[in-house]
Amino acid sequence: MAEPIEIRADLGGRRITRDQVRAWESRRAGAVLRKLASRLGERAVAELLPDRTMAELLDAPLSGQRVTLTDLKVRLGHAGIYALLERDLVMSERMARVGMAMSRGRTKHSVIRLEVPGYSAERFAAWFENLVVDNREAEMVDACPDHYLLRGLPDGRQEVVETTGGSPMPTRFLVDYTTTDALTVPVDPRYPIQIAGQAVLDDGVVIGGVRHQFGDRGGAVNALLTVQFPASLPGRFIRQHRWHLAAEFSNWLIAAAPVAATV
Repeated sequence: MAEPIEIRADLGGRRITRDQVRAWESRRAGAVLRKLASRLGERAVAELLPDRTMAELLDAPLSGQRVTLTDLKVRLGHAGIYALLERDLVMSERMARVGMAMSRGRTKHSVIRLEVPGYSAERFAAWFENLVVDNREAEMVDACPDHYLLRGLPDGRQEVVETTGGSPMPTRFLVDYTTTDALTVPVDPRYPIQIAGQAVLDDGVVIGGVRHQFGDRGGAVNALLTVQFPASLPGRFIRQHRWHLAAEFSNWLIAAAPVAATV
């Protein structure tokens, strides 16, 4: 499928093609569709998607799967997502607390770089920040199959329910973009635009964070995207989350093209 912009991705020093990112996203879309079908059951799926069978969806192109997954999650609503994933979220929170205790303040970082010619870092960052401020939930969920719920809360924080990296189950946490004290991700002066915040549980326990950095070089936007995890998390999970970052930000960059492209 032709896309309106060129996206160059570097994952851990290895150049990754757009087709490889889309292949990862397609695998995750199939996995999430099967998970939803299993949890919901045939009657619920038929009620939510009266015009499609799950077999048809699993054979559909990625673009169609993305639309259907987002529609399913929006139709379920916040309460439906909580109910569907209740056991997973309880277990993943326990694991997050244990992981933080075992890490004793040490952290690991999942890092990728994206480059898009003919793009403005300032325009894209403004678009992305407005996505959060305006609480455009469907667009936030649509960017990655592993997104279940992303919404702004009245206190300004962002609630996230997603499967991170190679985790077997989704996690729920809050991102506070006003606080970065616990971040160990260094600020790179080559990227003057920063979007950063701490990931916390409801009681304020910090379990990670993000520092996404953007800058313009050679007529292209350069993005240094980093997620902070507890050091006890297996390295495989850290490496797998690079693909999550590549998928979601590539899709957001494509969605932002009408306002962020300079050519």
